[in-house]
Formats: sequence, structure tokens, C-alpha cells
Amino acid sequence: MTRAPAELRLVADRAAKALAAARVPAAGDGVAVAVSGGADSLALLHALRALAGPRGWRLAVVTVDHGLRAGSAADAAFVADHAKAIGLPARVRTLTPADLDQHRKAGPEGAARAARYGALWPAADELGCRWLATGHTLDDQAETVLLQLLRGTGPDGLAGMAVRGGRLLRPLLGARRAETRACCAAIGLEWREDPTNAGDGPLRNRVRQRLLPLLEELRPGATRALARTAALAADERDWLDQLVAEALAATLAGGVEGGVDSQAPPHPPWATLPDGAPTTRGAGTARLDAGPAPLDAGTARLDVGTATLDPQALAALPVALARRVVRAAARQAGRPVPDAAATDRILGLPAD
Repeated sequence: MTRAPAELRLVADRAAKALAAARVPAAGDGVAVAVSGGADSLALLHALRALAGPRGWRLAVVTVDHGLRAGSAADAAFVADHAKAIGLPARVRTLTPADLDQHRKAGPEGAARAARYGALWPAADELGCRWLATGHTLDDQAETVLLQLLRGTGPDGLAGMAVRGGRLLRPLLGARRAETRACCAAIGLEWREDPTNAGDGPLRNRVRQRLLPLLEELRPGATRALARTAALAADERDWLDQLVAEALAATLAGGVEGGVDSQAPPHPPWATLPDGAPTTRGAGTARLDAGPAPLDAGTARLDVGTATLDPQALAALPVALARRVVRAAARQAGRPVPDAAATDRILGLPAD
């Protein structure tokens, strides 16, 4: 048997280490690979294909045609044809204007992302796959950290993307974009380029094309350093999760039926989506009321079924912990996580 090219083995090794650390998938699990036709997702597909046999994973391919530009349908057809050529089942989902319109509050980029995941999850389920894998790379992670900094993020935002978030897997967060392209070139695979990624419109494009190259010029290795920052912040967040779970349990007035599940993934798939994105579980009747007055005025509360956060108990917590408790309560209720400004309003903190 011909030995796989070194470039493919490198990407596969990075994916293997990331998934081993996350302890998923298990033997027999199905993994739907989200493939756009770009080099990153194609390299992910072939890396997982190299790993799947010995580990007993079942692979499938899912792709989404956003219908927002000329050539998007051809890209989706290219992915479907490639999946067929390598013997994998595939599903193509085409979005309609209505799919995007329901997420319009998230902006054009956010709406496309929310609608894309809203199509990918059902396709993965249809294929009998427990997991959905995307081709986000170390470069994407660095861009995310910079974008979060520009938005005024807290420590959790600096953690960027996780290898595992609920059922969502990002095995290539340790791989550089240059490595995925080298991988595709080594196996003789041409990839598709999305022309919208080369434009100067979305902020992420400008960060990718102008800011990161400038940072690399000023400080070689800046991209890896930013990704390292994300890893350190994620470790800190994971360490704090148990403390937050305990504080949330103590802050819920009257307790909550079934208790607080401290073992549940703190950042499930829907937590990574813009507000209004489809979720993979029912949201119940929880409501977050973020009034402008302090907590002791009783105008800010989180209802979880018949239980509410005790304003006095919440006010007694250190501010940093109280912020985390509010966000954890929203996640526990299956609600969109409030942003920094909304969290501070809930806590009655003055605006900047």
C-alpha cells in the first residue's frame, strides 16, 4: 500500500491528537464532515478518512449552498461529486432567502452562519451521525481571538473556539491554514476558493488580510501566540466551571428541579451561534429580564421553570463570578447567552 504523503499525515496527526484529548468520537460513532469545497474542509475530510478505519468511525459529508453568490451551487455539486468518488454518503442542503431572513438580526455574516448550522445539524442527524466536524484551523482561532478583543470580550471570549462544543468538533484547531493547503496539494486535490473571502467587506476578512499579516510582521509567530492565548483562557474557564456550577446552585431561589448538571458541556453547539439560531434541544419557558435597575430592585431575574435567581445571593458574589453565574443560568435554561452589556444590566452595573 502506498504511504500517505507527509503533508496528509501531518494534518491527520494534528486532528488525531485534538480528538484524543477531547476523548471523542467513540468506535462506531458517525461523523458528518461539513465540507465547503475549500482546502481546510477538504483536508479535514481526508485526515478523518485516514483516521476513521483504525478507529471504527463512520464518515459522511454534508455541504450547504447558501445561494448568495454565483458559483455556490457548483461548489456544492463539487463536494457531492467528491464524496461519491471516495465512497462516502453525502447530503447537500440549499438555503432559501427565508432561511437567512429569520436570522437577519445577526447581520449578513451571522445570519449565513446561523442558517448554515441550522441546515447542517438536521443533515447530520439524517445521516445517523452523532458528531458534526468543521475545518476551523489555528488561523481561524487567531482571527476569532482578535475579533473578540475588538468587541471588548471577557476571558471566555478569549478562549475562542473549542475542539469540542457539545456535538460539534473542530479537529484542526492545531493546524495552520498553510498546512491544509499543502495537504490538498500533496494528494493532488484541487479546492474551491470562495471569492467573498477575498473581499474587504466583513471585519473578519480585514483581520485576516491586513491585521494578522501586520502582527506577524511586527512579531513573527503572532498567530500561534494568539491561538496559545485561547488555549490558556479555555483552561482557566474549564477550571472555573465547577465553581460556577456550585455558585449557580446556591443562587437559584428554591432550587431547580433535577438540580444543576455540572457535567453537561458548558458550551453546547447552540452557544456558538448567533441569537435565534436553531438549537438541538427544547428551550422550555425560561426568560431573561435585563432591566436597567440594580438587582435589589427586583427588576432583573432569570426564571428557570418555577425557580429564579436570588437577587441578594447574586449581588453577594464577586462581580466576575456573578457574571459567569448569569451566563451559566442562561445556558442551563437553554437560552441564548447574554452579551457583556446585557449581563451587566442584569447585575445592575453601570454602563461604560
